[in-house]
Amino acid sequence: MAGRRRVTREAIVEHARRVVADRGAGALTFQALAAALGVSKQAIIYWYPSKWELIRDSSLPALKAEADTIIRAVALARTAPEAIERCIRALVAHHLADLGSFRMLYLAPQFDERASLADPEADAEILVPIHQTTSAMYAALEARLAADSAFCRGENPRRLAVAVHMAGIGLLTMVALADSVDDPLAHGTDALVGALIVLLTAGQTAAQ
Repeated sequence: MAGRRRVTREAIVEHARRVVADRGAGALTFQALAAALGVSKQAIIYWYPSKWELIRDSSLPALKAEADTIIRAVALARTAPEAIERCIRALVAHHLADLGSFRMLYLAPQFDERASLADPEADAEILVPIHQTTSAMYAALEARLAADSAFCRGENPRRLAVAVHMAGIGLLTMVALADSVDDPLAHGTDALVGALIVLLTAGQTAAQ
């Protein structure tokens, strides 16, 4: 019980983010957190029996912040190309400001071997707020794409919205990788973002 008095869930989550930001997702271990906080490993496990639960609590606020950013960005878009451009630029800018949170949100879960072995019923409950958040984000972009039937050309606008988001996350993943190994990409991030937008909008511009 001494561990409970010395450390809080909030402190654990904050230090988890710092570990991932400073040393990468693979360095996120209970031992590393215990050392950073000056407590025993059992004090961490008291609050978080599994790393999956820790990643969940660390990631959900970041996911909600991302969703809010995208929803605001596409709200005033007049055309599908403009909505896509606003979405990509907002997504990239949001995460470039804090690559540590991006790594925690999209990369850290892949390093938790026990995530796939957790209780399916518990997992389903944990995933509910995640699905609700991503659904709201996709719905915002979907609505703008669906309103531009000439752009969608019969494609499912929800599927297009998901694909746009995935494309942006892919770009960010490569930027985060280059940053982690201190090996700058041959093309600047702004140029790559611009190229991705051209591809996703089939060469159209937001002004069209």
